[in-house]
Amino acid sequence: SWEPEAIVVLGGGNEVRVREAMRLSREFESIPVVVTGDGGKIVSSLIDKGLAIERILHEKSATSTVENARNTKPLLDEVSASKVVLVTNWFHTSRSVAVFRKIQPDREWAVSFEPRPETLNRWQRGCHRRERLAALHHLIIHRIWVF
Repeated sequence: SWEPEAIVVLGGGNEVRVREAMRLSREFESIPVVVTGDGGKIVSSLIDKGLAIERILHEKSATSTVENARNTKPLLDEVSASKVVLVTNWFHTSRSVAVFRKIQPDREWAVSFEPRPETLNRWQRGCHRRERLAALHHLIIHRIWVF
């Protein structure tokens, strides 16, 4: 069976990413957790929920999904991870995994997320709409086909 050698948690989003990262970190207890593009909120939440700080690699400078993929490459090389699971929100899965596969094609990628809720709140509706525009942007600017 396929098992990740690292977990990458994408910054932004909401507490859903922290919950999913914690779930995976408990399932795969010996692998590193890379947090990318986060000002420290996700890292603090993971530590508050019991994740050992020694397992966390924090990439602080990324401001986009493309930068998340570029900036995590050296960290994933450092820990020799060839199979990686991305943690994001349901509305961001297609684009995030497409970007990481394009920028880091030498790795195997999976994506993990909490399912879409039955009723969307205002933030979730806005993010879902934004993803459609972001997918078009990625096709035109980065030549990354999302769907």
